[in-house]
Amino acid sequence: MEEKQAVRNVIPVSLKDKTALHANYMPFIKGGGLYAATDKKFSLGDAVILSVQIASVSKKFAVTGKVVWMSPQQAAGAQGVGVQFTGRTADNVRMTLEAILGELASKPSIYHTY
Repeated sequence: MEEKQAVRNVIPVSLKDKTALHANYMPFIKGGGLYAATDKKFSLGDAVILSVQIASVSKKFAVTGKVVWMSPQQAAGAQGVGVQFTGRTADNVRMTLEAILGELASKPSIYHTY
């Protein structure tokens, strides 16, 4: 049942470069996570699939996850969710993103989008 819910909850994440990745990467989420701007309504714990594309490094992949953070309704800017990576590919995705980010991976961005 959870997989069927995740299939309906695909969130596209298109990032143009390392700076955009750094602004969306959430290093404080155990196991890795990304902020995904979306107008869809989610609840904490919802299963999702992130369809991630990073243009500057020609990387495209999908990773399952669960919603662990939501931007407040009254927040300025784009609404979105923080997604913790889960599933078989979670560690590989986290390691790939951290390799792209290098030393920035452990530091929150001052330009964060969340």
